Amino acid sequence: MRRKEGTRLHRRRHISNRHLSDKYYYAGEHETVTDIRLTQYNSDGLHTTEVKKGTTSFNKLTDPNKVNWFQVSGLTDSEAITRIVNDFGLHNLDAKDILTPQHVVKIEEYANHMLIILNSSYYDANMEIHSEHISLLVTGNVVITFTETNNPVFASTMKALESDMLNLRKKGSGLLLAFLLNTIIANLVETASKVEEMLEDIEETLLDIKSDQGNMGSLIQQRRHEYMIIRKNSQPLKEQFPKLLRTENGIISPDMLPVYTDLSDQLQFVIQTTESCREIISSLVDLYISNNDLRMNAIMKRLTVVSTLFIPLTFLVGVWGMNFKLMPELDWRYGYGIAWGIMFLTGLLTWIYMRKKDWF
Repeated sequence: MRRKEGTRLHRRRHISNRHLSDKYYYAGEHETVTDIRLTQYNSDGLHTTEVKKGTTSFNKLTDPNKVNWFQVSGLTDSEAITRIVNDFGLHNLDAKDILTPQHVVKIEEYANHMLIILNSSYYDANMEIHSEHISLLVTGNVVITFTETNNPVFASTMKALESDMLNLRKKGSGLLLAFLLNTIIANLVETASKVEEMLEDIEETLLDIKSDQGNMGSLIQQRRHEYMIIRKNSQPLKEQFPKLLRTENGIISPDMLPVYTDLSDQLQFVIQTTESCREIISSLVDLYISNNDLRMNAIMKRLTVVSTLFIPLTFLVGVWGMNFKLMPELDWRYGYGIAWGIMFLTGLLTWIYMRKKDWF
């Protein structure tokens, strides 16, 4: 069943979750209607149902013999989000972290729970970058994902479940968590690689001094903004990720460590790519400024050549413009034509001299 689309941007500057309170609200920009789906699976099969937001106990909907994946899209219904968090044994402050897109990236491990707060980056069809706040709550055989919008962020994970990739339906929640994290990290890898490719295209354009470079400054600034978003989303996650490799609550079994190690390697690739982007941006700024100076120098050179050509002509015109009575040139029958000839010859000789000197 297709989820109802109800997303539009809206500034919530008046909402803040910075202070301690007994009730918190969504502090983001999206007005997506909260929608909850429950996917339950084991080795025998997979089943997905819609869950009503007014459900009194989400915990009672779970099946102890299956892995239960709650997909919560849209965080506008803060009461439902808080009830879900409380229902599975976490505090209101954890709900605050989920409802606050500005929250720092973190991986919090409890005795029987794990809460992961992070951000994903992706490009839309118009090649505009977006950053989405995502939270993952894992406890026992229950995995809950919270996303700001109803974009199909985890569509690839659902396809993996349907095809039982890597025997996913035969494993526990730890492998499902790995697939969810892989989707998020893959988006970071893709966006970082795209930014690097676009920066390399800008570099090729700047190296060709004859190309049109009118909007290169704004393009460099735009790519820098995109790079900062990716770096902001990936760097803290890389610092927090080792916690998953050392977890002791049993959610991630030892046989799954190679999968999580691979995810850590992908994160390292993102960090290396963003560092490469940073160096390219720095060199592009220098190259752009240098090209502007070169173009300015070329313009000044052409203006100087034109000025130099007209200096002797201006001198001649000034002499003949003094109108003294004893100027024989004024009485010559061909004086006007001779004057033009002298000026033309003077300009031509000046031009030939500058060409021989390779001044332009």
